[in-house]
Amino acid sequence: MHALAKMRCHQMAKVMGIQLTPRHLTVLDYAWNYYRERRVGPLYTNIRRNTEIDRDTIEDIFPNGLTSVYTWVGIPIQTTDKGCKAVALVEVDNPREVYFDSNATTPVRREVADALVSFFQDTRSFGNPSSSYGIGGVAHDVIHRARRRIAKCLRAEPAQIFFTGSGTEANNLAIKGIADKHGSGHIISTNVEHPSVLDTLRVLESQGYEVTFLPVAADGTLSAQAVEQAMRKDTILVSIMAANNEIGTIYPIAEIGAICQARKVPFHVDAIQAFAKIRLAPKDMGIDILTLSGHKIYAPKGVGVIYLGQEITLNPLIHGGGQEKGLRSGTENVAGILAMGLAAKLSRGELDERNARYDFLRQRFLSKLKESVPDAIVNGTMESRLPHNLSVGFPGVDSGSLLLSFDQIGVYVSAGSACSAGDDKISHVLEAIGVDSNRYGTIRFSFGHETTKEDIDYLFEHLPKILDQLQSQDGDARKSA
Repeated sequence: MHALAKMRCHQMAKVMGIQLTPRHLTVLDYAWNYYRERRVGPLYTNIRRNTEIDRDTIEDIFPNGLTSVYTWVGIPIQTTDKGCKAVALVEVDNPREVYFDSNATTPVRREVADALVSFFQDTRSFGNPSSSYGIGGVAHDVIHRARRRIAKCLRAEPAQIFFTGSGTEANNLAIKGIADKHGSGHIISTNVEHPSVLDTLRVLESQGYEVTFLPVAADGTLSAQAVEQAMRKDTILVSIMAANNEIGTIYPIAEIGAICQARKVPFHVDAIQAFAKIRLAPKDMGIDILTLSGHKIYAPKGVGVIYLGQEITLNPLIHGGGQEKGLRSGTENVAGILAMGLAAKLSRGELDERNARYDFLRQRFLSKLKESVPDAIVNGTMESRLPHNLSVGFPGVDSGSLLLSFDQIGVYVSAGSACSAGDDKISHVLEAIGVDSNRYGTIRFSFGHETTKEDIDYLFEHLPKILDQLQSQDGDARKSA
């Protein structure tokens, strides 16, 4: 199942007080895929034959047997008398699609799409950049141009820019590449990093490395002094994000960088959310390793970047043909690299104007929020925050039900990191800052290149009705389905 379907199933279970088990999920996943392939729901015999879960078991673990299974995964049924409503259903006279999840991913912008079309239509562009003939040289030049563009954004040299297959790969390469050179040692990070950093560090912990996960304050902030105090003689790496992907907090990277430089400890910064939102100059900020991702800045998915300081070397994760000076083997994604280079160039020229527009949109949002839901909360500090981000806690509703309700009217948001979408657990970031998930349903709103004030007005036109329905249905839904 995709993340939206998983979220729906979790919400259905939650409103009825059911703890999902592997048997529930096996049946639901089978039914969902069966319907997608055949446009008809499976019968008990189909499910038993393919999952070995029989009718008696299905009727025991689901309140209304196959009717519940169909309802949970969105298969149309003739009657909804026994159905459960995990969402609010409101009448919309002026439907529109509103995308408020730019922290998760961004659409490919028109200029980038046009450049990609031209690239693919060029009969000489398909060459392998490692080939020693003309069309290989064309592809090589495309990569070099993109390298220069990204380097200019970072006030770095092109030779310091290396391409990967994603931001997650870049983060893995940064952390494991340093750790592998040492074989053991101490690493400092925070408890609010992106999963691609946290999970990598946990793997290293299982291999004997020691990791200090610094806690953040209730407003999501972190002091550079906390990093300094955590330093040890055997510290081999500090890895702290430039800005948080859920609550938008910007961290004191330059101060931390100065501390790391003084201690001669490599400093890795996951700048995937911050790039093109704030100015980044790794050399001036004491950053030794910086990681980026294309799909956060209006380029396609499937391309990442790692910047390396002059004195830094990493052990590669992927071995083979020796591409990217041996740091990342594998034939390069030439089109993706072209797109990321152009997207970076465009974003650099628009930064101040775009951030001013984001600030206007955010102030409009906050004004309407105060008027419509005065007891809502905003998670994280407003003083040092990415300009396009708001994490809002709505009282008395569940975040999953709210997310699904927004989806019904064409408003696309997330409850946390896109890398854990479909999970009904509270995000590790909200947990770290002490958000009471029993009292507040949290939704992350992140504006983008195409967000308008009309999008915000549309949301708040329907938000009060959604909240009213969810709050009134809370008790009734547990008795249905």
